[in-house]
Amino acid sequence: MAATTVPHAIILAIFIGAMNSAGQLVGIALMLVFVLPLTLLVVCTLTGLPVGAVIWLAERLRIRSLLFHSASGAAIGSLFFALLFQIVGSFGAAFDLAGGSAGLVYWFAAGRYAGKEGQWFG
Repeated sequence: MAATTVPHAIILAIFIGAMNSAGQLVGIALMLVFVLPLTLLVVCTLTGLPVGAVIWLAERLRIRSLLFHSASGAAIGSLFFALLFQIVGSFGAAFDLAGGSAGLVYWFAAGRYAGKEGQWFG
């Protein structure tokens, strides 16, 4: 979910900048109904496979490092940005930040227990 915030903000800025004041409300409503769910689907599809591979690797090798999960999230954010926009530009840092935050959230939820058998809580 964190990774979808950046594309949503970019799309919202484009829609608001391209519309006049009369069509702004209709354009924002159309964006909320059609564009944002499509963006969520694309982001989840493109990032799901690399994230699954990183989670599998962390579980298999029992990697519990906060730095590993944060760095791998940032790397996946960079990969997604490169695939989506085909360039390296100013928005790349936002994708790195979103991916790194997603890695931190995953570490907090499950990564710190990686490789432990049956000890998921406490």
